[in-house]
Amino acid sequence: MDLYSYFQPHHNSKLRSKPLRLQELGELEAAAAELKKSLKRAEIRCQSSEEEHPNNPIKKEHFAQIIVALDYVLESLQTLNTAHPGDDTSILEELLEERSNAPGWENWVIMLKRRLETEAIAEKNANS
Repeated sequence: MDLYSYFQPHHNSKLRSKPLRLQELGELEAAAAELKKSLKRAEIRCQSSEEEHPNNPIKKEHFAQIIVALDYVLESLQTLNTAHPGDDTSILEELLEERSNAPGWENWVIMLKRRLETEAIAEKNANS
């Protein structure tokens, strides 16, 4: 999935009039968490590489401030997630429709369809 293209209104004109949804905030948080994990792995690689190649200009400590900044980003996104009122079923169905024809979102669409079907069954059982 291509989050950058999805969040850019010039790639998806429907976003110009849509408020940010909780689902989207969660995706941004997950992307930031993945970036942090990747940078930590890069930091580890630099540490082992320093032992073998002491003249390498990129050192393990170069990653420290980046990781601190990502911690701040993650905390801030968590704050936004907590403040968001949530997505109701109609918002998720709208999001599903928007992404159904977007390349790279096929698996995401399948998973959300299953989730909505499960929620509909649970709600039906609760009402009966």
